Amino acid sequence: MSQASNHWGVEINGADQDKRVWRALLKPPFDPFVEEVKNDAGDYLVLRSTIFDGIASSGEVHNLAEQLFSTLNVAMSKNADTDPVTDGAVVDFSHGGQPRRHRYIKAEGTAMRIRGGMAELTLTDAQGKVVQHQPTPSRAQLWMRAATLNPEIGSALRYLEGKPGWFELYKAFEALDGLPNGGIAKKEISRFTQTANAGERHHPNARTRPHPKPMELWEACALITR
Repeated sequence: MSQASNHWGVEINGADQDKRVWRALLKPPFDPFVEEVKNDAGDYLVLRSTIFDGIASSGEVHNLAEQLFSTLNVAMSKNADTDPVTDGAVVDFSHGGQPRRHRYIKAEGTAMRIRGGMAELTLTDAQGKVVQHQPTPSRAQLWMRAATLNPEIGSALRYLEGKPGWFELYKAFEALDGLPNGGIAKKEISRFTQTANAGERHHPNARTRPHPKPMELWEACALITR
């Protein structure tokens, strides 16, 4: 990401635990990545992305951020069991010294749940020295790269936001139709579509008969996000 063409970021608002996971999994030099900004009033985290390259105004960044966060929230929830975070102030890094924050008002609901923490694994050699690994993009970053290269993948991810039902899962399936199926057996795809079409999306009839072993909703979610 060129600092000359991209001087924007978006503040990340959410639970501290979720923000820690975002920071752990979204690291530079891969896109998107999280950057910490030091501030006298309190440090905060900012999401940086090549999607903001060449953008002229904070308003444009704010509009782009809403869809970016929507897609990324799905990628993070499926890969790290995070709750959604929200896009906060647009941060302008173009000025010397302290970055400037442009705030936009947005009403948000609140929710709470209890989760386990994120484990970190440290590998050491026979002498007890920490083995340093070459940095690699996280799975969430790979998903976001795929969504950038193919807008249909981004659409599929947004259909999976929150707790998708059969309607949203089938929409995601349609968005991904024609792409490599990742080694999923054809019989499982048929089981998914037949379950969805016979009773879930349509009333059963002679053309849409129930599958002998209908797929559970949780199985369908796992299949689409595989």
